[in-house]
Amino acid sequence: MNDIQNINTGQPDARALVKDASDLLTEARQFRVSSIATYEEVGTKLQLIKGLGRKIAETFDPHIKRAFDAHRALVAEKNKAMEPLNAAEATFKTAILTFQQQQEKERREQQAKLEEEARKEREKLEARAAKAAEKGKEEKAAELMAQAATIAMPVLETRVPSVTGISTRSTWKAEVVSKSELIKAVAAGAVPQAALIPDTAFLNQQARSLKSELNYPGVKVVEVPGIASRSA
Repeated sequence: MNDIQNINTGQPDARALVKDASDLLTEARQFRVSSIATYEEVGTKLQLIKGLGRKIAETFDPHIKRAFDAHRALVAEKNKAMEPLNAAEATFKTAILTFQQQQEKERREQQAKLEEEARKEREKLEARAAKAAEKGKEEKAAELMAQAATIAMPVLETRVPSVTGISTRSTWKAEVVSKSELIKAVAAGAVPQAALIPDTAFLNQQARSLKSELNYPGVKVVEVPGIASRSA
């Protein structure tokens, strides 16, 4: 109630409407439908609720709309002010990522070249060791094999320096390229059922349209009774 009192609606009956609504709630909690007369009385009460709800909406909705419009306008202004910053950030990040990718490409090419050189040197020593062994020079062969074993594959570190405020991370995401194959995998138990989320909005629309005639495997039609009311 205190929150409502603090709202400047410009309507002197705002608090009266809220009190009327509160009184109706108290009455509803104490009311018992035990006869045809009280059953019919509920209909009158429901019409009263609808009418009072309309008055509350007429009182508060214009102020809500003005507040919403003001909020939307301020958000639009903020987004407009942020546009050049967001564009600048995206441009800088694209440049950084492009540079990183180029540096990594060059590192991998150099890595592959050094690995090939190391492999050839090791194979050369192993071939010399094999020839020495054929000639009965076991000591020489062992020496050459030991040298070959010491040749390790080189590992080049990235040349991109660590800069304050810049970090790189990979974001992984899944893309469904064949829905039917995914459904088969879930049915076979190879993929968790959580990978398939039922479209409840579509299923509920079908239930409202087909009612008890809806007959989809794995789907149960549920009828939920309700009471509709309207103002007088």
